[in-house]
Amino acid sequence: MKGPALAFFAILAAHPAAASEIASACTAFDLDKCKHVEPADEYVFEGSWSCHGYDGLEIIYSGEDARSYVAFRRKVEDHCAQFKTFFTFNTALSPVEWRIEDGKAFAAIERWSLTDGEEKRSTWLVVTALAEDDSCPAAYVSGAYPKANEAARKAADETARNFSCADDAPKVFSETGDPPIELKACRAIEGLSYE
Repeated sequence: MKGPALAFFAILAAHPAAASEIASACTAFDLDKCKHVEPADEYVFEGSWSCHGYDGLEIIYSGEDARSYVAFRRKVEDHCAQFKTFFTFNTALSPVEWRIEDGKAFAAIERWSLTDGEEKRSTWLVVTALAEDDSCPAAYVSGAYPKANEAARKAADETARNFSCADDAPKVFSETGDPPIELKACRAIEGLSYE
């Protein structure tokens, strides 16, 4: 190999292929237009809905006692996210922002509105890690946190892809204290089984 060819390969070696870019897409959902998959009961359960998400992912929304539960899945049941919600009254809001790499969503970001039933209100951005067979909160970003949306995207990009739902506790980004929710790994939640 001589001259120009050798120089060409030297340039390639000095400039490796760029890393995959991370993109965002948003999916709005309206429960009135989603598939009602489980009816309410006569007590506190408000029902469950399946809404279309990004690239075949379902947004599974459930309500119970004025609190929301949201998981993201293709087929697998009993995701950790379906068992976690804030202690205070809350509503998970539309839309969902997906963080995407190479065409595949690896995290979902959703804003939640919280109230204590009186005057105190707050919002939190929940960053959910999307595994092949599970989804779970990987980070909570206070709505009052500086540049909260950017912080949530950064938390998703740096945390969600390697996050273990079974063993990792979610991170918190807040200047006003922790969110009103159990900050523990999913393995510690009663009713969930991780081998």
